[in-house]
Amino acid sequence: MNLLNINISFSYWKLIILGCIALFFLGLIIWIICSYYTYKWFKMNIDKDYFYFNEYNSDCKVVLKEYGNCPIKRIYLVRQPITKFAKILLNIVTLYKFEQEMNKYIKTTKNSVFFPQHTSIIIEIELPNKTRKQILIEKNNCLKLALDFRISNKQDMRKISIGRKKHTLNSLLENTRERIGNNIFFNWSICRNNCQTLTKEILITLNKFTNKNKKFMFQNEFANQIKFSEFSLHIINTIINLCNTFENLVGRTLYF
Repeated sequence: MNLLNINISFSYWKLIILGCIALFFLGLIIWIICSYYTYKWFKMNIDKDYFYFNEYNSDCKVVLKEYGNCPIKRIYLVRQPITKFAKILLNIVTLYKFEQEMNKYIKTTKNSVFFPQHTSIIIEIELPNKTRKQILIEKNNCLKLALDFRISNKQDMRKISIGRKKHTLNSLLENTRERIGNNIFFNWSICRNNCQTLTKEILITLNKFTNKNKKFMFQNEFANQIKFSEFSLHIINTIINLCNTFENLVGRTLYF
């Protein structure tokens, strides 16, 4: 009898949890639709940059405190296919227009291995004990610094020569931030301020935004074919704002 009661109780709580999740997503959908038409009613610009951050998040602060002043010995420009989660999200918010445009591009260019790329920077620093550590610099929903990250066979890496020039993580980031401003540096926008924007600005700081590096990281032909509707942009902005709020509340970084 006790085992039966436990099973019934577990099933009951499972239903409650599933019900709460369903209500959350239903509420999110209603909020997105209502807020979108509110924006349209007041003729507010959907395709604007949303400024959420004006400083480093907690994870970045930890990395900068520990390793910010260590000298950079090597820098790599990295590109890799976007994650499955990001692809699913883009397909949902564009009603699968993203997938259609990608397939159309593959047929047009006859590039059977094409896949949209995420770009980032990996730096290798030297610690006081002469050992070395790698740090990932990227932008997803906001600026991210990561000590734990994957190196996979799907990544392409290009070494950026810095010669005898002295850089630290602090100097590299702060020189970039001071030049482009907090809003562009810390925040994210799918069209005008994404991962490629941050990578480009860091390369400019290093005086390494060369034609070869541009060709390696940019996919302008495909990007120009993707046109997001105002409703799609509103969904993306809403989800990003939720992710940013969640990160601030729990103090943990999301990677996707």
